[in-house]
Amino acid sequence: MSATDRLDRVRPREQAAIGRRGLSGRGWGFVLPTASGIGGLLLWELAVHAFELPSYLLPAPSEVAMVMVQKWRLLLDQLVYTAFAATVGFVIALGIALGLGAMIAASPFVERVIYVWLVVFHAIPKVVVAPLLLVWIGFGLKSSIIFVVVFTFFPMLVNTVAGLRSADPDLLLLARSMGGSAWQVLRKIRIPAAMPSIISGIKISITLAPLGAVIGEFVASNKGLGHMLIQSVGSLEVPVAFAAVTVVSVLGILVWYLAEFVERATIPWHASQRGRASEES
Repeated sequence: MSATDRLDRVRPREQAAIGRRGLSGRGWGFVLPTASGIGGLLLWELAVHAFELPSYLLPAPSEVAMVMVQKWRLLLDQLVYTAFAATVGFVIALGIALGLGAMIAASPFVERVIYVWLVVFHAIPKVVVAPLLLVWIGFGLKSSIIFVVVFTFFPMLVNTVAGLRSADPDLLLLARSMGGSAWQVLRKIRIPAAMPSIISGIKISITLAPLGAVIGEFVASNKGLGHMLIQSVGSLEVPVAFAAVTVVSVLGILVWYLAEFVERATIPWHASQRGRASEES
C-alpha cells in the first residue's frame, strides 16, 4: 500500500474526529443551554395557559416580556442604579480582601487577632445585620453598597489567604537564600501562585454582588431593582416583579461571564484553562 493510499484512509477518520470535537466543544456549549432555556420557557407558557393561572400568581413569559418592553426605560434606570451599587461595593470588597488577605497570610499574629472576628461576622445572618446597617449608615445608596461589601468580602478573603499560602516552599526557600526581599517574594512567587485561588474567589463573590445590592434595596433604598421588586409584589403587580427578577438574573449572568473572561485573560497558563482550551478546540 502506498503512502498516498494510507493518507487517504486516515483523512476521513481525522475529519470525523475534528467534527466530533467541534460539535462536543463550542457547538454543544452554545446549543444545549439555548435549547434548554427555550424549552423551559415554552413549558412555562404552556403550563400557565393549560392551568389558567392568573397573572398575580404566575404570569406567562410572554406577559413578562410585554411588561419589559413597556417599562424598558424604568427597568434600565433601576438596573443602572443597582449595577452601580454592585460594582462599587464589589471593588471595595475586593480591595479590602486582597489587602487584609495579604496581611493574614504574611503574619500569624494578624491571623490570630483578626481572622476569628471575621469568621464570627460572616456567620451572622446578613438579614439580621440589615436593620443595624440601616440605623448606622442611613437610607440610600450607601447602604446598598455596604450590603454588597458584606456579601462579597469573605469568599475573596478566604481564597486570597489560601492562595498566598499555596506557594511552593522550595521556591520560597530559594528566593530567601538568594536575598530576595519580602516584596520580591510576594510579587514573583506568592501572587502568581495565588492567582487561580483569587480568581475563584472573585467568581464566587461577583455573582453575589447583584444579590447584595438587591437585598440592600429591599430594606434601605427607594430606588433600584430591589425596591422595584418589593414594591411591585406589595401591589400585586407580579408581572412587573418577574420583569425585575429577569433583569437581575441577566445581570448575574453577565457578571459571571465577565469573571470567566477575566479568568482566561489573567491565568491562561493554568491547567484549568489549558484543559478548557483543548476541549473547545
